[in-house]
Amino acid sequence: MTEEESDFGEAHSVERRLSDLKREVEAIKRLITQASLKRLTYEIERQESEIDEVKAELHCKI
Repeated sequence: MTEEESDFGEAHSVERRLSDLKREVEAIKRLITQASLKRLTYEIERQESEIDEVKAELHCKI
C-alpha cells in the first residue's frame, strides 16, 4: 500500500466515524425531543385534571 492509499484509507475512516457520530447526535436529539414531549403531555394532562376538579367544585357551589 502506498502512502497515498494509506492517507485515503485514513481519510475515509475519519469521514465514516464523523458520519457515525452525526447519526448518534441526531438520535440523541430525537430522544430528548421525545422525552420533552412526554413530559409536556404529562404536565398538560395533570393541569387538565386540576381544571376539571375546579370546574366540578364551582358547579357544586352554584
